Amino acid sequence: MGDIVLLDEQTINKIAAGEVVDRPASIVKELVENSIDAKATSVTVEIRKGGISYIKIMDNGVGFKSDDIELAFERHATSKIRKEEDLQSITSMGFRGEALASVAAISKISLTTKNINEEIGTKVRVESGEIKNRQEVPCMTGTTIEIFDVFYNVPARFKFLKKDYTEAGYIEDVMTRLSLSYPQVSFKYINNGKTVIQTSGNGNLHDAIYDVFGKEIYNAVIPIDYEINDMKVFGMIGKPSVSRSTRMHQFTFLNNRYIKDKTISSAIDRACEEKFAISKHAFIVLNIYMSPAQIDVNVHPAKLEVKFADESKIFDVVYHAVRNAIENDNKQMSLFTNAREEINKINTTIEEMDKALPNEVDTDKKIEQISKDLMNNGVIPNKEEKKYNFESATRRLYQEPKIEHTNVNSLIESLNEKFGDINTSSMKEQEESSTTTLDNDNFEQAKFDVQEYEETQVEKMDNVYEYIGHVFDTYIIIRMKDKIYFVDQHAAHERFLFEQIKEAYYAKNQQTQMLLIPLLIGLSNKEMDIVRENIDMFENAGFILDEFDDNTYKVAGVPNVGYNIDHKSMFKDMITELSSTEKTERQTKEHRFLATLACKAAVKGGMKLDIEEQKRLIDNMINLDNPFTCPHGRPTAVPMTRYEIERKFMRK
Repeated sequence: MGDIVLLDEQTINKIAAGEVVDRPASIVKELVENSIDAKATSVTVEIRKGGISYIKIMDNGVGFKSDDIELAFERHATSKIRKEEDLQSITSMGFRGEALASVAAISKISLTTKNINEEIGTKVRVESGEIKNRQEVPCMTGTTIEIFDVFYNVPARFKFLKKDYTEAGYIEDVMTRLSLSYPQVSFKYINNGKTVIQTSGNGNLHDAIYDVFGKEIYNAVIPIDYEINDMKVFGMIGKPSVSRSTRMHQFTFLNNRYIKDKTISSAIDRACEEKFAISKHAFIVLNIYMSPAQIDVNVHPAKLEVKFADESKIFDVVYHAVRNAIENDNKQMSLFTNAREEINKINTTIEEMDKALPNEVDTDKKIEQISKDLMNNGVIPNKEEKKYNFESATRRLYQEPKIEHTNVNSLIESLNEKFGDINTSSMKEQEESSTTTLDNDNFEQAKFDVQEYEETQVEKMDNVYEYIGHVFDTYIIIRMKDKIYFVDQHAAHERFLFEQIKEAYYAKNQQTQMLLIPLLIGLSNKEMDIVRENIDMFENAGFILDEFDDNTYKVAGVPNVGYNIDHKSMFKDMITELSSTEKTERQTKEHRFLATLACKAAVKGGMKLDIEEQKRLIDNMINLDNPFTCPHGRPTAVPMTRYEIERKFMRK
C-alpha cells in the first residue's frame, strides 16, 4: 500500500484557514472588508482579550439573503466573481470566498443578519465549520458576527499567539488602515470596553487623520491630488516635523486596498529627498486609483502584495504626485519663496509702467516718471536722489548713438553675469547697426545707471523683508509682513553651498584649493577600500588624492568651499557617510556624499556673522529654487506669526 492518502475535509479546512487566518487581526480584516463590500457606512468592531476570546463585528450593510447563509460558510463560495475572467477586473475587497469558511473552521461563530429586501432576519450558530442551529429573529438591516475562542480546536496555532495587548495592537493597525482607506465609512473600534478609534465617516481624509492620529499630525499634513491619463493619486503627506525613523506611518493603498510595495516606497523616498532629514520617513496616506486590468491582486494570501503591468509607470506617477505636493506647499509657506514673489511683483510693476508710457517720451522723463510712481505706490523707498531701474538704465545706455561693437559684447556679458539673463534682442539690433565708439561721458553715465540699479535692488530687498537681528550667534531674525522668521544660518548656508557644489559636481567643474602642505590621513583597510571604490566621487567634488601607502591617503587638494575647515575631519566624515550607503543606489549615495561636504563647509551655529554677511545669506537663499530645507532635511527658516506672538501674551 502506498504512503499518499487524501486528507479529510475537516483537516483540509483547517489547513486552508491557516493560510487566511493567522491571528485575530486577520479575522477582523477579512470580515470588515466583507462589510465594506456589503456597502456598509458604519462598522463597529469590539474585542476582548486581544480578540482571542471574543470578536464582534457589526455593520449596516445590505445583509445576507436568507437563502445564502449556509452556502456562505462553504469554501470558495462568493458573490464577488463568477468565472476566471472576472479576476481581471476585481473591484471588491474580497473575492476568494474563503474568509467565513476559514474563520468558522477554527472558532465558534454566531451570525445575525437581515437582507435589505427581506422582512425578517436570520441567526445561525456555527462550530468548526458546521451549522449547529438556525432561527428567524427580528433585527436591523445589516450583519452582526460574533466570534468566540479563536483557534480553540487548533492548539498548534493557538500557542503561537502573542500576549493579549500585542494581538489587540495588530487589530488596531488593521482598523487604522481601514479608517484611512475608507474615510466615507464610520468606524468604531472597542478594546475591552474602551473606545480606541472612532471616525466620523464624513468622507474627508483630513478629518479621518485627525480622528485616528490627533491634532499634531492633522495640523502638519498637506494634500496630494494628482491625475495623469487613467491614473489618480490622492492622499496626504506630513511635513518633516512629523516624520519618523521607520515606515510605520506610511499607508499606501491601491484602489482602497492596503498594500506593501517596494516600487511605491522607493518613489516616495525619492520624492522626499532633500526635503526630509536623512533616514527619516514621511508620514503619508496614499491611495492610487487605476484600472483593475493593469494589476494582479491575487498573488498573496493576505492580498498585501500586487503585481503591476508597468512598474515604471507606477513609480513615475507616485513620484510626481508626492513631489508636486511638497513643492507646492513649500512655495506657499516659505519665507524665501514669498520674498522672491515680492521682488517679482516689483519687477513686473516696473515693466508694466514702462510699457504704459508712450514710446516718444524722452528716456530721462520715462525713468523719472517710473521712479516717481514706484515711490508714490510704496514699491521702493522715497528718497531724495533719483533712482534708475535696471531695464531703463540699460536701454538708455544702448540707445546712445556712439557704441563700440566690442564694448557692447563685454558689457552684456558682465551684466548677465552680475544680474542674470537680460533681454538683449534690442541691444543686438543696436549692436549690429553701430560701428562707432562709446565716448567717456556716455560710458560713465552707463556705469552710473548700473550702480543706481544695484542700490535700487538692495532697496527692493529691504522693502521685501526687514532685518531684525541675530541671536545666539546662530539664528538670523527678519520680519516679512505679519510674520517673524528665525533663519538657521548653518542650515541656510549648507543648502546654498550644496546647490553650488552639486551643480559643479555634475558639470565636473569643481574648483580645487591646493594645500601648501598635503595631508596624510591614516585609514583602516575598509576605509581605504571605500575611497578606492568611490575615487571618482571624491575627484568630481574637488579632491586631489593619491595612495601614500597601504593604509594612508595623501590629500593634495580639497574642494574650494567654506573656510576654517578641518579637512582631515571632513574627509573622514565623508568616508563614514559612504560606508553607511554601500547598498544604496548611486544617486542617493552622491546626494548624501555632497550633503556631508556642504555641511562641513557651511558656517556653524555659534559663529558670529556681521550684518552684511547675514543679509547676503538671506538674499542668496531667495534666489535658490529649493531653499526650504538643508540637504539633510532640516528647515532653513521657521516662522512665527503675529497671531502666535499675541497668543503668548494673551492678547488673543
